[in-house]
Amino acid sequence: MVKKLLKFFAYPLFFILALMYFIPKTNIYYFLEQKLKPYGVVISSEEIKEGMLTLEIDNADVSLKAIDSAHIAEIKVGIFALYNAVTLNDITLSSAAESLVPLSIAHAKVGYAIWNPLHVTAHAQGDFGEADVKFNLINMSLHLHLTPSDIMLKNYKNTLQNLSKNEQGEYVYDKNL
Repeated sequence: MVKKLLKFFAYPLFFILALMYFIPKTNIYYFLEQKLKPYGVVISSEEIKEGMLTLEIDNADVSLKAIDSAHIAEIKVGIFALYNAVTLNDITLSSAAESLVPLSIAHAKVGYAIWNPLHVTAHAQGDFGEADVKFNLINMSLHLHLTPSDIMLKNYKNTLQNLSKNEQGEYVYDKNL
């Protein structure tokens, strides 16, 4: 009985781990890059390293509609069976955005979990402060919760005017796409 129970859990676990290991992560990246191209998003100058369970992309330059938009020093993509995550480190925005937000983002993480299949979540920290983002895939609605830094409060008041302020001094932005 114990042997059958062990096999019942071991075989699916082995299958999931083998799938995560052998999945062509670089091909998935190039496929997603092609899917972003019609929207005007181009990722260039990147160095790609495929790990056992992750994909690492270093020194990526992101252009939006032929305008250099950001440089990302490090991207780690984890494609797991139950939880997928993209971690971006050391993001520098283009100087064109300088009048709207601070240009440095230290860390951002985007995740999608099978136990919450209708939402994509993100968390970011940088010179702007801290931001938590939820995107509903069914309603196509975006919810941003921003805790601004002192730099953001002093130098970017025009940007903060587009957000609603709550009682705790945090800023909220809701948008249906």
